[in-house]
Amino acid sequence: MRILAKVCLLIGLYYFTYFLYSSLQNTIPALGDSWDYHIPISQSILNGSFINPQNFKLPQWYYPGSSEAINSVFILLKIPLTLSNLFAITVLFFALLKLGAVFKLSKYFNIIFALSFVTLNGILRWANAVGIDLWVAVFYVTTLIFLEKPKNELKYFALLGFFLGMLVGSKYSAVLLLLPLFIVYAKTLFKNINLKKLIAFLIPFSIFGLFWYIRNYLATGNPFYPLPIFGFKGIEIFQELRVWNVALLYPKAFFDAGFAEYKIWLFALPFALIWIVNRVYEKQKLTWHLDKIFILGLLNFLIFLFLPSSKDPWIMVSSFRYSYPTYILLILGVFLVAQNNKREEIIGYITIAGMIMVTSMSYHPKLILFYLPLAIVIYNFLDQQK
Repeated sequence: MRILAKVCLLIGLYYFTYFLYSSLQNTIPALGDSWDYHIPISQSILNGSFINPQNFKLPQWYYPGSSEAINSVFILLKIPLTLSNLFAITVLFFALLKLGAVFKLSKYFNIIFALSFVTLNGILRWANAVGIDLWVAVFYVTTLIFLEKPKNELKYFALLGFFLGMLVGSKYSAVLLLLPLFIVYAKTLFKNINLKKLIAFLIPFSIFGLFWYIRNYLATGNPFYPLPIFGFKGIEIFQELRVWNVALLYPKAFFDAGFAEYKIWLFALPFALIWIVNRVYEKQKLTWHLDKIFILGLLNFLIFLFLPSSKDPWIMVSSFRYSYPTYILLILGVFLVAQNNKREEIIGYITIAGMIMVTSMSYHPKLILFYLPLAIVIYNFLDQQK
């Protein structure tokens, strides 16, 4: 496993150096969502207009801005915004390492798991963009880590409130992700809750999460503005097309889009479904570290089906970034099954095969001058570990 982990690290390090170079070479984000609303929301946080949004030019500027605040720091410090998503990918990698450790993946197999996700096309294509979906993945993973390891402390509930607040304060769809988490973890949380812990949770959760919904309600009468949902008036931006009906209308194009983003890991979905159906059929008792991680992922997939998409191929591909919380769990489940059945080596080879099938990249041979010393340092560090 150590050798396979090193090979995966070698590939992952190259992608990191490549996109770091690209970010520093082209420091102005490409046109699109970055300039339409991500950067304006970040600027509104810096100039204070986010509190009173009466002069917002586009309805998308009303979107929650907790993760946009991270981009605000990049603007304030004059760090190229093309580095912001690369930073998010790096944080996500370490969050996935922690998640794998919590679910007891072995050390080197865990490295392969984390790299299998952060080197997906669906991740790397956003490496030099400005967005918040990668941060949604980060805060979802960190929330799951905290929920899986509950502590009977005020600090624990305050940190849980912060991460859950950052999750729902980053994207409207993240609110829906709370339901599966609540179903799975409510019993654990309520067992340790009291008034002080509830207050410790609600303060950061309200500041970083609920604030945006309260602001929008006071400004427009719709906490989810501009979305016209739950009986609130708004603006239909996405032409009422959702993932589920796009998949039914254009099944081949939808499959191609999904495979482009997740490659072989796209099949983690039917694997999880077959696994759970077989367990239920055989009347086996469901266990958390395997079965319920799949169940949580499948519930997240149901949520993904009702999120916006389009018949346009580029938007269809783009919409798969909403499924990060789904596939993080499904891929983790596959790794857990492989480890329990002593099939780590096979998954390692599959991961390497997926990692070398990436989006087109330009040729920069001088990157070896930075990449090779970094690889040597990390390899030596791994060799010194027991």
